[in-house]
Amino acid sequence: MAAMVVDALGSGVWITFSLLYFTYGQGMALTSAGAALSTGSLAALLAGGLAVGALADRMGPFRAATLSCALRAAAFPCYLAADRPAAVAAVAFAVSFGDRLYWAAHGGLVAAVTSAEQARRGMFALLNSLRNVGLGVGALGVALGASFEDHGGTALWHSIPLVNAASFAVAGVLFRVTGRRVPPAPGPREGVPAASYRTVLANRRFLAFTGATLAITLSSVAFDSILPVYLRWLEMPVWTPPAAYVLSCVAIPAFQPLALRLGRERPPMRLMALAALLIAAGLGGLVAAGRFGTAGATALVAVLVLLFSLGEALFGAVAMTIVLSFASSADAGRYSAFYQLVWGVSGALGPAVHTLLFSVSGGTPWLVMACALLAAAVVYRGLDRTAARTARLAAAGRKGEA
Repeated sequence: MAAMVVDALGSGVWITFSLLYFTYGQGMALTSAGAALSTGSLAALLAGGLAVGALADRMGPFRAATLSCALRAAAFPCYLAADRPAAVAAVAFAVSFGDRLYWAAHGGLVAAVTSAEQARRGMFALLNSLRNVGLGVGALGVALGASFEDHGGTALWHSIPLVNAASFAVAGVLFRVTGRRVPPAPGPREGVPAASYRTVLANRRFLAFTGATLAITLSSVAFDSILPVYLRWLEMPVWTPPAAYVLSCVAIPAFQPLALRLGRERPPMRLMALAALLIAAGLGGLVAAGRFGTAGATALVAVLVLLFSLGEALFGAVAMTIVLSFASSADAGRYSAFYQLVWGVSGALGPAVHTLLFSVSGGTPWLVMACALLAAAVVYRGLDRTAARTARLAAAGRKGEA
C-alpha cells in the first residue's frame, strides 16, 4: 500500500509540475518543452502501449512494478541535465514507459492483495484519491517554486525531480520486498491456450466497455486542458481556473466514501453509467455559464465542478474492478495495458481535438463531450443488461442440472 501511495503521489506531482519545471527551472521555451514532453510520451505509447501488458504478465505484477519504479528512479535525475528538446524527449520516453508498465501491473497488484470486490473498489478509490492529492501537491510545488525563485534560484525546481527519483526508488524496494511474500499466480492449465492479445481482442464486451470509457477519459483531459481557456474566454476572474482545479482535487477524494456506498447498492456497469451521466451534466452545463454575471457564473461553475468530481470519484472506484472482471490472472497485464490505451490516446490527442472544437465556439467542446458521455452511458447500460441476462441463464442452467 505504501508503495502504491508513493507512486500515485509522485506521478500526480509530476503531471502538474513538469511543463513549468522546464520553462522556469531549465529556461526552455514553453512550446519547445511541451513539444519535447509530448514527443517522448507519444513515442512511449506507440512503442510500449501493448508491449508493457505482455511484459507485466510474463514478469508478474510485483516484479513489473519494481522495474517501472527503477526506470523512473533512474530517469528523473537526468532531467537536471536535460536542457535541449531531444534530451527532454528521451528522458520523457523513459519516464512514460515506466508509467505505462506500472499501470499495466496496477490491476494485478490490487488483485494480488485483495479478493472481495468491495475491497478492490475501496483500494482503487483510495489510489484515485491519492493521485488527485498528488496533482494538488504538484500545483502547490509550482506555486512555491514561483514564490521562492528570487530567493533560491532554481534550487527548488531541481529538488522536485530528485525527490521524485528517491520516492520511486523507495517504492521499487517496497514492491520487491512485498512481491517475495505473495505466492505466484498459478500457470495456465493444460489445454488452456496461453495468454495473448488475441483473447483480449476477441472479448467484445470488454472492447465495448473500453470504447465507451474513451468518452470519460477525453472528458477528463478536456477538464484539465480546455476549461481554463474557456473560463478566461468568458472573461471570468483570473483566479477562477485554479480555484476550479483545486476544488476538483479536493472534491474527488471527499466523494470517495459516497462513491463506495453507491457501489454497494448498484452493479458496476450501472455505476459506470451513472458516472458518465454526472460528468455529462458537469461538462454540458458549462455552456450556460456565459448567460450569468460573474457571481452567478462562478457559483454555477462550482456546482458543475462538484458534479464532475462525483462522476470522477465513481469512475475511479469501479472502472479497474470491471477490467479485472474480464481478465484472468494470466492476462491481467494485457487487459490493463489495453484499457490504459484510452488514457494514452486521450492524453495524446485530447488537447488537439478540444482546441479544434473550441475554435468552432466556446461551448462546442462541452456539448460534444456531453453527447459522447450520454452515448457511453447507453453502452454501459446495455452491457449491464447483457450481464444480468447471462447471470440468469447461468443460474437457470445450474438449477436444471440439480
